[in-house]
Amino acid sequence: MSDEVKALWDEFCETLKNAGEELIAEGVPADETTRVEGLRYLSRMTRAALEWYVEFNDPAFPVLYKPSHETIKIGADNPDNVYLKAVIDGRYDYRITGPRGTVDYLSFATSKGSYAENFTQIETGFLDSKQLSDTGGEIDIVVSSHAQDGQWLPMETESESLLIRQTFLDRATETAAELHIERLDASAQPEALTLGVATQNFQKASAFFKNTVGLFANWSRQILERPNSLPLWDQAFCQSVGGDPNILYYHGHFRLQPDQAMIITLGHVPDCQTWNIQVDNYWMESLDYRYHRISLNRHSALGNADGSVTLVLSAEDNGHPNWLSTAGHSEGTLCFRWVGCDAPIDPVVEVVQLSQAPTALQS
Repeated sequence: MSDEVKALWDEFCETLKNAGEELIAEGVPADETTRVEGLRYLSRMTRAALEWYVEFNDPAFPVLYKPSHETIKIGADNPDNVYLKAVIDGRYDYRITGPRGTVDYLSFATSKGSYAENFTQIETGFLDSKQLSDTGGEIDIVVSSHAQDGQWLPMETESESLLIRQTFLDRATETAAELHIERLDASAQPEALTLGVATQNFQKASAFFKNTVGLFANWSRQILERPNSLPLWDQAFCQSVGGDPNILYYHGHFRLQPDQAMIITLGHVPDCQTWNIQVDNYWMESLDYRYHRISLNRHSALGNADGSVTLVLSAEDNGHPNWLSTAGHSEGTLCFRWVGCDAPIDPVVEVVQLSQAPTALQS
């Protein structure tokens, strides 16, 4: 038994060791910031893998936890979001309950597949805040592969994940939903951990770590093929890896000298739930929004008199009200989202000398 346990740990550690090759892979920017953030990124993904598949991997006794937050960042995590995740099993029924709060947008999605298995998370059921029944400010949703009376979030027998997005316009004034999940037919207590379960969990954690790090490294390499741009991404692909069906995703790149700025223009803002933009590093982690202004949305950005919106990305604040900081990065990635938008427009990108960047809104 002790030999099997040690072999399991050695295999996990070997996966972590081999991932270090991503730090020196061809195409990775060679600046110190990118390389050391890559080191930190691997450590964060290690924590993510262990939380997803070792700590919170029992669908018989699910727990809603934060898979991505200020110090674990995965795949262009949205600074406007609180993410909640639970592992589920389509053979069981569950209930999600709790105060609705006042957060602007909520979505609930069940999915099958995972980055640990096949690089996909295929949606098997979806609800958003517009579809929620008025229950006096309380969430009460049954998650089941069988049709249910009342508020029902569908899944399939192969479903294995629940993801909840809470998207804020203004964290200072909005209140998050306080949600809880329980299995409806649960009666027993969790069983003691066995070698078989531990083996399965650590093998999934290893596969998740390897596949996820590789997936987003490949995304970054593709993004760098179009420098200083913000193109519409392949939406079918975004949905296949767990994207919200109400969101249109753009992924782009910036590479700026200290005296340069990127001007991002929205010609107008169509009817939408919201839009947001964020600045990320090469590893597709949002930059540290606790200390730097690296994101804006429909509420926080100021529009021009003609209905357009001008955003200014640069190392130094030039006084524009919609300035975005590179937070000390000379190069990185970008993500733009239209949320709940039927007639989206593409952002227009231009790189100029900082002295030529707009400093005030159009009058």
